[in-house]
Amino acid sequence: MAEIDFPAGLKTPLQADYGLEHVNANLETQMASGKTRSRQRFTSTPTRVNVQWLLPPGQAQLFEAWYWAPYKPGDPSKGGIQGGTLPFNTKLKTPIGLRIYEDVKFLGGYNGPVLVGGRFWRFTATLEIAKRPVLPPSSLEFPEYILYSGIIDIVATVKWPPQT
Repeated sequence: MAEIDFPAGLKTPLQADYGLEHVNANLETQMASGKTRSRQRFTSTPTRVNVQWLLPPGQAQLFEAWYWAPYKPGDPSKGGIQGGTLPFNTKLKTPIGLRIYEDVKFLGGYNGPVLVGGRFWRFTATLEIAKRPVLPPSSLEFPEYILYSGIIDIVATVKWPPQT
């Protein structure tokens, strides 16, 4: 787990153009017969996330200061990620939900800031999540809990009778 956290005062990335790209873990070989033979090369590969932030001036300043600041071993919360070279923990949305992902890194830095509407600054980047965000294989034992999890959540939080 990384020692550095994404600054708490900054927003999560925008939903516009937000997308995940999984690195292919398989190796494919074209056979002489025309068929393709596939086999698993790696059991764990990273996921890349295209993100963008739209930040007011104060948050834009904090983002850039955090990105470029040196790491502080004694107090990581007061240091940065040294120009994007160090991993950090941040909240991201994936199909398994909005949660904190560990060991996230910037790939190739960030683009921006670009002035938007005269008030906000847009930053775009590609982040790499070290561990692919998927449910564990044991969750396949009860697939109906996955399929109907949204309904179960509503029933448990909205329709459930109040405690007396």
